[in-house]
Amino acid sequence: MIRMKLIAAAVLALAAGSTAAQAFDLQAGGQPKFKATKAQLGIISPADGVCPGNAKVTAWVFSNKPGTVDVMLVRKGGGVLGPYAVTTAKGSGGVVMGSMTTGFAIDAPTNAEYRIVVAGGVVASNWVPLTACI
Repeated sequence: MIRMKLIAAAVLALAAGSTAAQAFDLQAGGQPKFKATKAQLGIISPADGVCPGNAKVTAWVFSNKPGTVDVMLVRKGGGVLGPYAVTTAKGSGGVVMGSMTTGFAIDAPTNAEYRIVVAGGVVASNWVPLTACI
């Protein structure tokens, strides 16, 4: 009997803990807070790797509902560009996504990696290489 009460208390404690965590993700009216869920990055090096040239950078941000989020373009080893505002909207199949495109000039040999990081969050893309003029 005591063992069953302990098991029941443990199950209730687990249920209460998971419910409380989800409750903090809600705003008034039961709507979830806006949050980015995933980020992807694509970089196109200058044509034929010739310098000087321009690199084209495109970032895609996915979120749980439409909204606007700031992202930073981070270079591995140091350097940050941005913030860039990305507005997400509901698309086909219920996917909520937004994108931004920018670029920068490359005038010297470059062998670097970049990623997109959502400002103030833990969402980041994978590292993407940029090799030019080498």
